[in-house]
Amino acid sequence: MDAFDGIYTPEAWLRVLEVMIKLGLGALLGGFIGWERERHGRPAGIRTHMMMVIGVVLFSEVSKVFANGDPTRIAAQIVTGVGFLGAGTIMRNGPEIRGLTTAASLWAAAAIGMAVSAGGAFLVIAAFATALALFTLAFLDRLELRVNPGGHGLLLVATLESATASTALIEAVTGAGATVKAVRTEEAEEGASLYLTLTGDRDDISQAASKCPGVRMIEWRQNGG
Repeated sequence: MDAFDGIYTPEAWLRVLEVMIKLGLGALLGGFIGWERERHGRPAGIRTHMMMVIGVVLFSEVSKVFANGDPTRIAAQIVTGVGFLGAGTIMRNGPEIRGLTTAASLWAAAAIGMAVSAGGAFLVIAAFATALALFTLAFLDRLELRVNPGGHGLLLVATLESATASTALIEAVTGAGATVKAVRTEEAEEGASLYLTLTGDRDDISQAASKCPGVRMIEWRQNGG
């Protein structure tokens, strides 16, 4: 029964309580970041970020009890594993790459989990890092869109009468000074949808697209990771 040796001592239960608090705090902090990602429809949301931080905290805590082990080896493997998981959120569609920001948020969530496991002053650091990550994800993008609206590329979604109208629309927006970075078309029974990632003046592009024959409706959507 070596597995249960010492488990009934007060010290052991204090240790259990400590780890449980760390797991709960880590899940909460990871959930905040995941909520922001899920709110924007990203592939890794609340559950993914929470499970990420829970796993990182638990791995880090278990690594501390190996008598002849080196906790830094576990930390190194965590970083490698997070890299593989983050790569799964990155998608490429022609020249357009999506999911980089979500992959970075998973990376940051793992680091927050390790800070929670470290305990002490690092608990405050983990909370501050979470707040900083939320600020970066939620507010910096809006600020950048105001300062430099076309910096990351704009996403124009046009509802067309038919897919054949896409050529005329692309010519219209390029004539309005837009540079098209990526094109994606989705056909339906009644018409089609054209997704254009482009840079340029939003107002000029909207006017040109609205006047284009075969265009039923246009809308702008948030573009990015």
